[in-house]
Amino acid sequence: MNKIRDLGRNVIDWGKYHVVDTTAMLTSTNPLYTAVETMVSGLSDETSIKARLYVAGLSYAGVSLLFARGRDLSRKIFGITDKTKERVQQIHDTVYTAAFNIPFCSTLYFLSGARDAKEIITATAGGVIMGACTGGLVGYGIDAFRDLIGLKESQRVPRCVRNQSPKVKKIIAAGLIGASLGLMGIIYSLTPDNPHIQQPSFQQVEQKAPSLDSILEKSTKQE
Repeated sequence: MNKIRDLGRNVIDWGKYHVVDTTAMLTSTNPLYTAVETMVSGLSDETSIKARLYVAGLSYAGVSLLFARGRDLSRKIFGITDKTKERVQQIHDTVYTAAFNIPFCSTLYFLSGARDAKEIITATAGGVIMGACTGGLVGYGIDAFRDLIGLKESQRVPRCVRNQSPKVKKIIAAGLIGASLGLMGIIYSLTPDNPHIQQPSFQQVEQKAPSLDSILEKSTKQE
């Protein structure tokens, strides 16, 4: 009976860590990936939004669990703890995230509707570069959110935040999530819905439209 109870507690704990880790990853990286997808890789807003939704869905479905648990295992293998030098932790998370993004991003953009090989390769390369650039941020975000939500205290979080009450910490976490979503909205508002489609100008429409004289001329010939 005790074993079943312990197993149930472990499953609940894993579930809590999974939700918190996933939220931390999405909050810290979504605005940056949105900017790269729309402003650098040339993806339309629609494709980028689909990609972000796929990322969220796949992450909560279990991908982020693999990422976070893989990161924890990698840190254990290399003997990295919260007390390890911050520079070493940043380097580890940078390399780990970049490597993880190679298979993940290529699959993601294909599922999001991208079919041009060059577009997928470019977007994946951007994802790998972004993984390298944001790896440290992702790792820090996971540790920080675990502390803010009350799962595990992290020495990486500033003492002035670490010493706040649980309620204040949760408010800070909610504020970070809202700021991330707001920044994504600003980025989409600054980019066209589809950069590959050009709207015809008034002059082009006017040239294609038949004139009154041509209509009368055709009518006279028919009579």
